[in-house]
Amino acid sequence: MSGSAASANHEAPWHRLGMSLSVLCLLHCLALPWLLASLPIAILATLPEGLRENAWVHAALIAPVLLVSGPVLLRGQPGAAQSLLVISAFVALIGGLFIASEAGEVALTVAGTLLLLAAHWRRLRKAHPH
Repeated sequence: MSGSAASANHEAPWHRLGMSLSVLCLLHCLALPWLLASLPIAILATLPEGLRENAWVHAALIAPVLLVSGPVLLRGQPGAAQSLLVISAFVALIGGLFIASEAGEVALTVAGTLLLLAAHWRRLRKAHPH
């Protein structure tokens, strides 16, 4: 097995883990607001503030996504298109933490997650073209 093929086989689990974390982030972003909106107001009022506010969850989910995806997606010579895709994804994900609008936060997070999934998919397909 050549060096690049061995490297590609070694990176594949990291790409899959990064994609899985991105999907979890996407599910959180899309499902939690729907779940909270579907609960009666009386139940929401009894929940502690920490459970009603999901900004900390957003930040907690972004950390492992960045730590897994960053190194594996930018390893070697990723090329300008790949780098732009990854940096755009990270900017959108981190930017979602600082936007005041809930709709804006969701939009940026979903966009960042989809860009990150595309970057992992692109890198994985390039490493395993079959």
